[in-house]
Amino acid sequence: ALTGIRNKTAYDEEVKKIIWEIANGNAKFGVAMIDLNYLKRINDTFGHEKGNIAIQKLCRLVCLTFSHSPVFRIGGDEFAVILRNSDYEAVSSLENHFNAELEKISQDDSLPIWEKTSAALGYALFDEKIDSSYDNVFRRADKAMYERKVAMKAVRE
Repeated sequence: ALTGIRNKTAYDEEVKKIIWEIANGNAKFGVAMIDLNYLKRINDTFGHEKGNIAIQKLCRLVCLTFSHSPVFRIGGDEFAVILRNSDYEAVSSLENHFNAELEKISQDDSLPIWEKTSAALGYALFDEKIDSSYDNVFRRADKAMYERKVAMKAVRE
């Protein structure tokens, strides 16, 4: 209800479809993982209402960036995108666009701190030569997201 996007249950249903596609040899997808940085700090310092605003702002940016793929909120501050269609084809440029938008937001001094959205994004594309399951792709995307978080020095304490 907070974000207006699909939830973890819908994500699990989408994963079932992908598992079927993999089994039938016609899978063409990727996974992008996005994690909101500093949510605990925002909640503890400014309150959960401000944390909710941060979640909503990130959700808006993710949905605008990956407008041709389903977006899911799979955890409190974590989103997954099942990359499809033109988002699958252009994921690298979309990642660059996403990071550039975050950089612009972080430099906007008119925004309160909880609206200066900071997030880490990592993705992986299904490769039938190395991926035997959806979980392989998910793990690679999650690892890439975590590496980005480390590079941003935004790892949870």
